[in-house]
Amino acid sequence: LRSTAPGDDGAWGDFHDAFALGALASDVKIIFRKSLNTEIAYTYAAGFPINITLDIFNLGTEPAYGIKTSDPWPQDYFDIDGETEAEFDEIPAGGHLQHNFTVTPKFDSTPEKPLLYVRGFPAELIYSTDAEGENSVRAISTQMRDLLVRSYEDYVRLTAKHNTEWSIFGLGMTASVLGPLGGFAYFSRMKGNPAMKEKSS
Repeated sequence: LRSTAPGDDGAWGDFHDAFALGALASDVKIIFRKSLNTEIAYTYAAGFPINITLDIFNLGTEPAYGIKTSDPWPQDYFDIDGETEAEFDEIPAGGHLQHNFTVTPKFDSTPEKPLLYVRGFPAELIYSTDAEGENSVRAISTQMRDLLVRSYEDYVRLTAKHNTEWSIFGLGMTASVLGPLGGFAYFSRMKGNPAMKEKSS
């Protein structure tokens, strides 16, 4: 769990994303964002972890209290590392809260079912606009994308191809940069070689 104030580095994240805006009450304005991060963006596979981040921002001028988040994942298809629920006493005006956990897909692919399809779902947030907890508000996070989970073997083949393509690209870039420089160095040496001068004359 992490709590930051607006002056802290990285507290606001990237606001170009689409956000879910909770119900506005009093001067509390809550934004609730859910994001998924993997080794290769938007690529999911059995046995490879997905890092879940829940960000809560208060853009209002008053604090919110009794903050509770919930983001349950189906345990038949995911191993969970960490807590899918979190509680915070308060988020101040202009504040930021963050909760993280990890899920790892698990399934055995078959010719009839080579992929596991998981429909995207939001996380849930409950908070109160008063310290007594009388004015409770429920909000949902940004909607995550639908997941197409590959088998472990398919992912290994995909990443091997991905790494090979990047290696070839890197070698090509190196050759394109060093090739002309090598040629220039070679002809510079030949030009400065007395034997080559005599032969030329």
